[in-house]
Amino acid sequence: MKHPFLTGLGVDLVKVSRLRGLASRSPAFLKRVFTPAELAYSLKSGNKYERLAARFAVKEAVIKALDNTGISLKNIEVENTLSGRPRVKVKGLPGAALLVSISHTSDYAVASAIAFKK
Repeated sequence: MKHPFLTGLGVDLVKVSRLRGLASRSPAFLKRVFTPAELAYSLKSGNKYERLAARFAVKEAVIKALDNTGISLKNIEVENTLSGRPRVKVKGLPGAALLVSISHTSDYAVASAIAFKK
């Protein structure tokens, strides 16, 4: 069923310990996947791996919502509004209209993304 405004939906679940392991085994992994702003935001926190896992989940959910596996993870940037709500910018797709939501615990991070027409 097609919707006149909704163009895609994506969801992703990340195990926090998996992301912690990837970061420990290959510190370069973090620089390949996350923007400097995402790293600064996440690494200043006591729950840095939860925040990184949440941002990784957003990136995967955005790729699914846009149905575009050609987007580099680093070209998807997650930031927060002043109220704390997450928002996404996709470099190379300035017209991409997305809504995202994130939640995380010490074990898992989940994100959903909705792509729509402006």
